[in-house]
Parts: sequence; C-alpha cells; structure tokens
Amino acid sequence: MGNSNSANEFIILLAPLSGPLVPITKVPDPTFAEKMVGDGISIDPVTETLLSPCKGKVTLLHKSHHALTITTPEGIEVLIHIGLDTVNLKGKGFTPKVKEGDTVNTGDTLIVFDADFLTKNAASLLTQIVISNGEKIAEYLPSSGMAEAGKTEILKLKLIKANYVPEQKEESSSLESQDIRILNPQGLHARPTAVLTNSAKRFASDIKMLKDGREANAKSVVAIMGLDVKYQDRIRLRANGTDAAQAIESLQSLIRSGLGESLHGAPPEPKPPLQQKPDIEKSSDPNILKGVSASPGIVAGKIYRLKQDDIEIKEESEGRTKEREKFLSALNKSKIELSELQNRLRNSADVGKAAIFAAHQELLEDPDLLAATEEDMSAGKSAAFSWHQAYNAQADILRNLNNELLAGRANDILDVGRRVLVHLTGENAAKKEIPPGSILVAEDLSPSDTASLDRGRVLGFCTTGGGATSHASILARSAGIPAIAAIEERALEIKQETMAILDGDRGELRLNPTQDEIDRLNELQNKIALERKKNLEEASAPAVTADGHRVKVVANISGLAEAEESVRLGGEGVGLLRSEFLFLQRSEAPSGEEQAAVYTAIAQALGKDRDLVVRTLDVGGDKPLAYMPLPSEVNPFLGVRGIRLNMVAPELLQSQIGAILSASPYSKLHIMFPMVSTIEEIRLARKMVEQQKKELAINNEVSVGIMVEVPSAAVLAEAFAAEVDFFSIGTNDLTQYTLAIDRGHPRLAKMADGLHPAVLSLIAKTAEGAHKHGKWVGVCGGLASEKAAIPILIGLGVDELSVSVAALPQVKAEIRSLNLEDCRNLAQNALKMMSAADVRKMAAAFLENNG
Repeated sequence: MGNSNSANEFIILLAPLSGPLVPITKVPDPTFAEKMVGDGISIDPVTETLLSPCKGKVTLLHKSHHALTITTPEGIEVLIHIGLDTVNLKGKGFTPKVKEGDTVNTGDTLIVFDADFLTKNAASLLTQIVISNGEKIAEYLPSSGMAEAGKTEILKLKLIKANYVPEQKEESSSLESQDIRILNPQGLHARPTAVLTNSAKRFASDIKMLKDGREANAKSVVAIMGLDVKYQDRIRLRANGTDAAQAIESLQSLIRSGLGESLHGAPPEPKPPLQQKPDIEKSSDPNILKGVSASPGIVAGKIYRLKQDDIEIKEESEGRTKEREKFLSALNKSKIELSELQNRLRNSADVGKAAIFAAHQELLEDPDLLAATEEDMSAGKSAAFSWHQAYNAQADILRNLNNELLAGRANDILDVGRRVLVHLTGENAAKKEIPPGSILVAEDLSPSDTASLDRGRVLGFCTTGGGATSHASILARSAGIPAIAAIEERALEIKQETMAILDGDRGELRLNPTQDEIDRLNELQNKIALERKKNLEEASAPAVTADGHRVKVVANISGLAEAEESVRLGGEGVGLLRSEFLFLQRSEAPSGEEQAAVYTAIAQALGKDRDLVVRTLDVGGDKPLAYMPLPSEVNPFLGVRGIRLNMVAPELLQSQIGAILSASPYSKLHIMFPMVSTIEEIRLARKMVEQQKKELAINNEVSVGIMVEVPSAAVLAEAFAAEVDFFSIGTNDLTQYTLAIDRGHPRLAKMADGLHPAVLSLIAKTAEGAHKHGKWVGVCGGLASEKAAIPILIGLGVDELSVSVAALPQVKAEIRSLNLEDCRNLAQNALKMMSAADVRKMAAAFLENNG
C-alpha cells in the first residue's frame, strides 16, 4: 500500500490525515483549483498528525514547515500543502518530524500541527496532495468520501511507462495538418502560445509546430516563441501517436479561433530590429537623461544604483542521481514560491498581475528547458551549470527576435532561471538594504524584483533595458510606481545618492534639481497626499452634493479580494462584478459549484445591506474563450458576444444564472445581462432567471437589468425600462458603437471619447427612459471615475457611479463638492456642444470655478 503495485503501472497514495475528501477543483484557491501546481486531491482534516502517503525521500521541506515534497522511487513528486495561506504563519503551529534527505515509509509521521491555532490564523485547514510532475502520470483516479489516516486509498496514479500501452489499443499514426494562417495581430506571443501548449499537453502524441523548415515542440512555450510566428505567417502541425488525429483537429481549430485572443484589429506596424534601443532624442543638458515612459508619476529622491550579483556556478557534477535530486528540489521550491507570490497578488486585488507569475510557473514545466537541462546532466555536468546553459540559450533566442513582445519575455525566462539557480547553488544572498527615498537605476529589473519592491523605500526606478510592454513596467503601473525604461546608458554612471527628479509621465530623469524645484514638487505631492488622506477618512460617508442630492458610489470588481477592499474604501456595493475572471485563462469552463462558491463568498464579503450586480459572461469580441471556439467572424465586436452567446451555448448561461442565484440570501443580488440590443433578448433572459429560481426553489428577491452599451438599447430606453429593474451604462462600448471607432484601434482610439455630445445624448435618453418607469440608472464604464465627466453624468440624471476600487474615496469626495443645479446646467450645455474637445474645455472651466 502506498507504493507501486506488482505490475509497476500504478502508485497508490494513502490518506495522510483523517477527514472528508475534497476534489482539488473545489479548493477555494485558484492556485490549486486550477491545477497550477499539479493535479491531485484535498482533505479537510480532523486529525493533526500528517503521515506519509507513500514510500520515498523527502526532497523538499519548506522553511515555514507547512509544505513538503516526497519523491517516490519511481520519481513521482508528491507535494503536500497543509492549509491555505499558512505560509504567512512563518512556521508557527507546525512541528516537522523529518528533514530534507530523509527516507520515509508509508504511514511515517511527517509533520505535527496545531489545528486550533491554524483554524484561527489561516484561511483554511484544507490540505492538498498534488503531483507536481504530472507529465509522468497517465491517469488520476481520486477517491471520495471519508478518509482514515494511513488506511484509506485516496489517489491512484496510473504511470506513463516506456512500454505502457493505453487501454484503447489504437494504432499509432503520424499526421500533418494543412497550412494554418496566423491571424493574431501580434502573432504567437506568450499568452496565445500558453493556451496552445496547455491544450497540446492534453494529448499523448508527440506534436510539433512547423514553420519555414524549422520545427518546435508544441508543448513548449519557449520553443514556439522561438519560431517567432508573426501575423499572416503560415504554420503546420505534425502529430505522431495514438491520438494524432484528435490532436491535429483540436489544435488547428483552436489556432484558427485565435487561441483566446481577438482576431479583429489592425496588424502590428513594422518595427526596427529590437537589438537597437528606441530612437530617443538626447537632451543637450547633461543633467537630463531621457527614456520612454514605463509608468506615470513624478518623484524626487536620491539615486541608488542596483547591480545584480553574479552567482558562482560549478560545472563539475557530483553524480547524475544527486544532481537530479537537487534539480527537482530547486524546481519544487521555485513552484511553491511562485504560488505564494500569486496568492499575495490576488489577495491584494492584483489578480491580473498574478497571471504573470502563473506564466513563470508554466516555464518551470517547459519540456524543452527540462530536456536541455537533463541532456547536460546526463553528459556529466552539474544541475546548476546545465540549467544555466538551458535557460540562457532560450532567452538569447527570444532576445534576438524582431518582435517586441517576444523579446520582452526573455526577461521572464531569465527571472525564472535565476530563481531556480539560487536554490541550486545555495547562494541566496540577503537582499540589499535599499535606503528610504531611493530612485533605483539598473540595467533591468525582473518581474520578481519589481513585485517585491519595498514601497516604503523605493520611490521609482529607471532601467537602461526593457520597454513599456515589459512585465516589470506592467507591474510598476499596477503598483503606482513611477518608472522609465530604455533610459540612456550613462544613467549607470550616476554617482550614488545624487539628487534627482524622476518624471515617469515624460520619460525623463533630471539630475541635481534646485531646492526650489524639489520644494515645489514636495508641496504638490503633500497636497495630493493630504487630499487622499482626507478622502479616505471620509470614505464611509455617503456621497451627497452640497445641496443634498444623494449619488450612490459602488465598485467595479473582478474577484473576492477587490470586493473586500471596496468595503474598506467606502464602496456602497458592487455595480459590476465582471464574471469573466472565472472563465478566462483556463482550459475548461468552471463548474456551477465552483462559480457558486465564488459568488457566495463575494456576497458575504459585501453583506446584506449592499448591492451586488453580477454581469453574466461577457466574452467574444476582445475576450474569446479558448475552450469554446466561436465561428470565425469578419467583425467579432458586431458578432456573437455578450448575451448573444446564448445562441451558441445556452447551457453555459443557464449554469451561470443558477450559480449566481446561490448568492441571493447573502446580499441584494442583481443579475445584469451584457450586449442587449433587442427587447426579445431580455425577455428570454428574464425567463431563464425565473426558470432557474423555480428549479432551485429560490424565493429571495433578485433584480434583473441590462448593460446599456448598444445605441438601440439607449434609443429604446423607455421601452426597455418596462421590462427590467435597472440600467447600467457601459460607456466604453457605448462610445465605440456610437462613434463607430474600435476603442483598441492604434490610430483612432483617441477619438473614442465618452464625452462626445452624441454619447452624452444617449446617456440622457437612457436616464430619462428609466426614470419614467421609476427605475434607477448607473454608469459602470471608465467615464464614471473621470473628474471631468462626474458633474455631467450627475446632471444628466445618473443615479449611481460604479468605479474602480481605488477611485472610490476620490469620486465620493468629488461629488460632495458639487451642486446638483450647477451639474444640470453644465450637462444641458454639454449636449449643445459639437465635439468632445469642446465638452472637456467647458468641464475644465466648470471644475476650476467650482474647485
């Protein structure tokens, strides 16, 4: 028990704890539920002694003692993770009974933990048993029900073996597809490539991508990116194996559908080779250095030059077995670190940026990187030397490509590579103590470096490498850190502690500023800081104009962390829960149970006194789903998207409505349907809601409304108001469809201004139609948080503004400074203007006079 059976085809894991078994997909943590670490099973423990589920060697014991990995004699890595968010306890409540390198038998004691302490201080006691090198597993057979520690079989693993013959004895075949033209505007960069490789990994066949006489492993992100597949390039797929036909059919359909990206939009404009830095005009002033804006903002501080220390690497091997054990341990430690980093970003409402480090985790499982490392280790080289050679070679390939997005990902490979290398060499030097008030200057910053910057010490940074599209720049913008990329090389020669002003808006570093310049900047920043502090202190107070008119201010969110943060920042509810976050960046649709758990958790975080407006799935257009390829459309933005998905996948919408309704006992629930353009659509949607309520025996009151983002809905607002309980205006799409300008168009996007009088006229008509039937109307698009737009929207009759979480205190403060009658006069004048520029000019004068 707990080891391979006699045929050596299976490994059976016994329960390490007693308690009910929970499917891994039901764990309330996407890192495990989405199998980012690996597939497996979870236990809700009722005992406190963790036993070994199998025979093997302890190849990793986390420093916080909440997780460890046992590698079986067959090389299967069994990762056991006690509780959720338990890493934050820093070892408190855990007593390890083994150390790294120990050999254990099935049932041996591994860790003893204090369940009472963990229950009070951690998110959950759920304990995950996952296989971190799943490429060796042919099939997972999890058990269910109640488990008894050391006795119950919880997971049966069918091994992939060299002589293994699948139960379906199909003949192996080799097939090649016809030419497939790539229509992704940016070619196959990291995101669509990850979708492709994840799908390819589901097939047993060996799959190659062919381009211009070269080939790449279709299960390797790095290998495919190395082919530099651009817009309009033609590729082929070749598969060899028992499921070759299915693989070719599935993958070519996925590629033609866009691999989760919109195929609509202008192709990229030709760019100069990326080996050259951007052509930036240098200043004649020796105290001014120029680069490109990577993240806006302006700060004054002292220069701190940051140089990454070299890691000493020994080429000589200590034996292949020992080197491989060291390599597997380093990979496991890196995977756990990246999981924790993702959790930290998710818990700080930075869900989108967590995806950057999910991609890093994918690189740790890249078959080409691992194969190159294994080849050098087999040739007698050390694990550190082999890994260093492998990841640098792959980074060099990407760095030399004439493609900005792919070249930018070279830094991600180097970041992941160094993370593993640190564990392999044991040279995890203490982090440099950066002085408070520093402006960092470096050749480049890795995403990991950027995500871990101490905001109490680092005011901003500039790098001689990188660009606005690098992950470091994306993370800087997310964290609000002013930054400059591609700055002049002489920045690396600036003396330490030189006083400087970093202007992220203009991409300019000014050295040796006068004291007057610094004082003026500090005065401005102090003023802004005081305003923010005051706004935050008053955030919980309602937003009421000076003459007593109440405007509801709620939040746009994409998950639980943002819901919790919105309550802290004075949000009066959620005006838009973008449910897409549950459906995107995954290989299959979430189950109704998984959705219900998330919606319920968000509703509970808000409480029964706050509104929760859940928008049903809004994909298509710029948000296609990889696992639900839609027919190719000339213009997807005018095709099957939003509520129109009901035409092709009604079961998906029915399942989602049922899951949303499960949150009805916990908050004031509203269901909102996007992209509604006809009365028939909303009548059908309401009927589906009533049907689901009846089937689920739900008697709670649930409001049903629509997004007003199509001009027809605004023009017929009075008719729609008789059918719905509320309107929420999506100004981003309403502007796009009213002005016939793609908001993502590289040349025309600036013209897509929501303050255009035509758009404002439709907002006015929507508010008028709603109020005639006693219904409320909100705005959940980007216009709701624009300072110039707020008085105009209020003047047009908008009852609710739904804004980004961070903007809540500021928007509420802005409303308190206004007068309703003045807003109405401003709005009426705006409707008479001829252009958005005229409206903005008038709004600026209004704010100056009323500021």
